Amino acid sequence: MPEWLRTLSLRNKLMLTILICLVLPSIVSLYVSNLLTRDVVRSQVTENSQEAMRIVNQFAAGQIKNMVYVMNFVQFDEELQLSILELGRINESTSQGDVLSHKQKISKRLETVINSLGHLNVTILLPNREYVASYSTFSKDPRNIFDKSWFQDVDKVSGYNVKWVGAEPNDDIQTLNKPYVLTAAKPLRTNSSTYGYVIVSSEMDNFQQLFDQYKADEVMVIIDRQGHVVVDKDYSSIGTTFPYYDQLPTSNSFSFLKVAGEEYIMLSEQITPEWRLVSMSPYKKAAQKIESFRQTDFLIQLLFLIVFVGILLYMVRALTKPIAKLVQTVVQIESGQLSERSNITGGDEVGRLGYVFDRMIGRIERMIKENRREQELKRKAELAMLQAQINPHFLFNVLNSIRLKIIMKGDEENAELISSLSSVLRMTINRNNEFIMLHEEIDINEHYVRLLNSRHGDRVVLRIEAASDTLMLKVPRFILQPLIENAYIHGLKSKPGEIIISSCKCEDGRLQVEIRDSGIGMTSEKLSALRAHLEAKLRDHTEESHKDLLSGIGINNVFERLKLIYGDRFDYDIDSIPDRGTCIVLRFPENADKGENDVFSYDRG
Repeated sequence: MPEWLRTLSLRNKLMLTILICLVLPSIVSLYVSNLLTRDVVRSQVTENSQEAMRIVNQFAAGQIKNMVYVMNFVQFDEELQLSILELGRINESTSQGDVLSHKQKISKRLETVINSLGHLNVTILLPNREYVASYSTFSKDPRNIFDKSWFQDVDKVSGYNVKWVGAEPNDDIQTLNKPYVLTAAKPLRTNSSTYGYVIVSSEMDNFQQLFDQYKADEVMVIIDRQGHVVVDKDYSSIGTTFPYYDQLPTSNSFSFLKVAGEEYIMLSEQITPEWRLVSMSPYKKAAQKIESFRQTDFLIQLLFLIVFVGILLYMVRALTKPIAKLVQTVVQIESGQLSERSNITGGDEVGRLGYVFDRMIGRIERMIKENRREQELKRKAELAMLQAQINPHFLFNVLNSIRLKIIMKGDEENAELISSLSSVLRMTINRNNEFIMLHEEIDINEHYVRLLNSRHGDRVVLRIEAASDTLMLKVPRFILQPLIENAYIHGLKSKPGEIIISSCKCEDGRLQVEIRDSGIGMTSEKLSALRAHLEAKLRDHTEESHKDLLSGIGINNVFERLKLIYGDRFDYDIDSIPDRGTCIVLRFPENADKGENDVFSYDRG
């Protein structure tokens, strides 16, 4: 399963599944429908194009048939044939009246046929360079046809066949707006002897009007056997080579080809032995009507699908909203906000789950509060027990009596030691105030160091570097003595050395107290183990002790007391360098005024 899908919520997975189950079948159905109907659509489009092609072919064939009919009429009409033979036998001795009479007979006979067939120009040429034309010869000399390049091929036409010349420039100045005419020629023979030629030309107006009905991206042309354009709606392309001549389908067939990325359907039909009618139309436009029905059907289905999906997603969101609310509540509770509740109601399973969940969290919150209260009471009892181990009441009274007797005997040094012990015991006895001034806490530790020196005979120097603006700040009572003891036992190894107590205000206003010694220090591995142990101790409140790292329960008790009193507002640092000593830094959340720290320093041994 992809990672992004695994991380989705249940709600989003459900909606994604619904979308897939609804949209995917629709897409597959549309694809299969397109696949199955593609050939049907192609067949229908092809039939429609072929039907349009047949209509154009019928018209073109009719025009060409008229041209052939005129040529055959000239060749096989007996009356015309006699008049043409007579005109072909005239010479210089023949009178102009006879020549004119023969031409008039031929012209009248031609008019009976031409008038019913449309715009056809007929020219009859005779070997003696005589001619008869059905059009005005004032601006056009028909005898110029003898000089045409294609005229030599007319004699090569066998039997009753026709020479299909194709598009010829129009020499009639009266119709210059019609630059081309469609021309065909045929020899007039009898007994294998050529006695004349008939040339029939048709104006392209009818072809142009028919081809103009096709759009700019559609093609309808007539080409000859060499691929030259004979008839086109664009006069400029007449005589040029049809660009797709080599891709033409066989006669009366069709094919598909791509032009500039668009698919065209191409059809071809033979209209004369020399000429072929070709059409090209974009497949997309030809299939547009059929596709429009399918698109309309698809849009209707898509509309209903969107409406259905919208309603379904709305219902899913409404049904899963309580679950999302429950998840959000769980996340907030996990972050520590135990007072948060889901407040989900309802008679269904989700409503009952929300109700039970809220009750369960309420019970857990009460249990945590009770447990916290029990822990506080337990810690206070442990502190009371620790203090009771150091300071019995009767011992304090006895010590005062002994001190007075020693003073009376003049032993000031021992009297001072007993005074120090008495001060330490007095501090442990007084349980009314949990917090004392920092200078009082420092005084107690001065007495404690004096007692250590008297007991072991060593000279432990206690240096005090306390900022003057910190001496009146309150700290938890009896918080530094366990750290001094730990520095003496584990740092100095009960040997002479120096212990420094310093204090200052941090930039954020907190009180910072440092206890440094000049002892053996710790390696980085041992320091890491000590830090890890303290973190685990503060986090899990375990009761195990590491004698290699700590002095009894004293230092553990210090950090647990501070954590219990200040919570996360208290922090500490422990640093140590082998053979250079250890430094413990305590930071108390006191809001002292910022100012210059006037530090005073002195030694007590």
